[in-house]
Amino acid sequence: MKTIKLYDYQEVMLENIIKMLTSTGIARYRRTLGGADGNSVIVQMPTGTGKTYVMASVVKWFIDNHETEEVWIVAHRRELVEQMQQTLDRFCLEYGEKEAVLKAKVRIRVLSIQWLGRHILELERKGCRPGLIVVDEAHHALASSYQDLFQRNKEALKLGMTATPCRMKRESFGKLFERLLTSPSTKDFIKRGYLAPYDYVVIGQYSQDQLTVNSLKARGSDGDYSIKEMDEKLNVPQSIKRLYDSVAKYAEGKKGIVYAIDISHAQTIADYYVAMGLKAVALDSKTPSKTRQRMVEDFRKGELDCLVNVNLFDEGFDCPDVEYIQMARPTLSLAKYLQMVGRGLRINHKQKDKVCMILDNVGNYRKFGLPDNDRNWEAMYAGLRAGKGSLPTHAKKSNRVIVPNNDMVFVAQYDKLKQEQTRKQRYEYLQNVKPFEVSGRWGLRVGDDIILQPIYRKIHDFVGGFAIFEIAPNRMGILIRNGKVYYPADYLEIKILSDNRALLTQNVINTEEVKLDTKWGY
Repeated sequence: MKTIKLYDYQEVMLENIIKMLTSTGIARYRRTLGGADGNSVIVQMPTGTGKTYVMASVVKWFIDNHETEEVWIVAHRRELVEQMQQTLDRFCLEYGEKEAVLKAKVRIRVLSIQWLGRHILELERKGCRPGLIVVDEAHHALASSYQDLFQRNKEALKLGMTATPCRMKRESFGKLFERLLTSPSTKDFIKRGYLAPYDYVVIGQYSQDQLTVNSLKARGSDGDYSIKEMDEKLNVPQSIKRLYDSVAKYAEGKKGIVYAIDISHAQTIADYYVAMGLKAVALDSKTPSKTRQRMVEDFRKGELDCLVNVNLFDEGFDCPDVEYIQMARPTLSLAKYLQMVGRGLRINHKQKDKVCMILDNVGNYRKFGLPDNDRNWEAMYAGLRAGKGSLPTHAKKSNRVIVPNNDMVFVAQYDKLKQEQTRKQRYEYLQNVKPFEVSGRWGLRVGDDIILQPIYRKIHDFVGGFAIFEIAPNRMGILIRNGKVYYPADYLEIKILSDNRALLTQNVINTEEVKLDTKWGY
């Protein structure tokens, strides 16, 4: 049996899991309160941090320390079952599946919850019972099928693994799992180099696609946006063209994954991208397994630029060289959002300087914030907080006459060179700052880098290190090149003179000349 090599944080998590699963005192106490039966724990680890390695290590620990008892590894999709089998193969852990589990005595069974639901009585008649149940993507474990499995095996140890222990409705996982174990935050993993940094660009607040998303009213059975309504309103030529334009502008020459609404939407996107010269294919649950595997392998080898998928790669997809993620489908589910963006944060050891580009063409950022924001997993695990996003109030109701603007804006940028800039380099960089206008509002930028979002009525050209800005007629102030206010907009008129001087007019009888301090010019 091959040794499983773990990172330091994975070793710590393994130790904590074993401690929880073998702490009988906690189990007895919880049972007296009507909590989960048996020793059980749900583990939160961000996408891309090696949950399956930790899971395989727990399985190995159990097999090594229990002579006859079985391990059942259960997932809700065949793709996840296949991934877990590959991990067990990697570490030479033998397992059985499907018909084989009914014909031979095995220690490890890797099963889909659907197959198990049809065959569990047959397994029980043969005396097959688990000593350890492992649930992959355990945020699905509140479904009745999992609850029935747990109820039938009260004495078994139970381990759930997920990046997102939350549900869109306020539901507690405590009835299935006694404890929640959380890993370090996504932000910490990025700082330590275990996850890749990212750039994040999102459609504008008043873009046509954001206004369309804001208008979605119908909901599906899961509480998320209605697939039918999303397809009707977003699977249109103008939106498809904007999807491609953003890839061409921000991710040219990169390999990426696009998350589509449904099969029709995915195929439309792939066809358009191919017509524009990209090597793209559409995949969904109906794509034959061998075809899907071949497409993924072609993507890994660089023979495909883009995989447009429907609910295939938001869970259980391991491909470190994904260079961009494009969200073409909006969601109200925090879990779905983090699973989508997380596919791009997996590190690539062959590409040390990987920075994932996240293209948010549907405004999910405005519901959930950035991928590495801190999350209160404890409150979500306990059902005290829903894993659901909502649009800001002003986005839902507005009497303003809005002129759509389809420019995208950066909300996060990672640039090691800029982070390491000296004061002199920063000064030289900001010499290229220029005012720019979007829908009647002005901001500052250097090339495509947004220094100041367009919020002012007008920003005049820089004179040296200073520029006049207006917030209303006869309300002027002075900005410096980094976008900070040097003089507030309290003046009727301002003139910037040579030799770093300015005339400030507060009213018709009060004008003063001031000296502008050049050290603040950047």
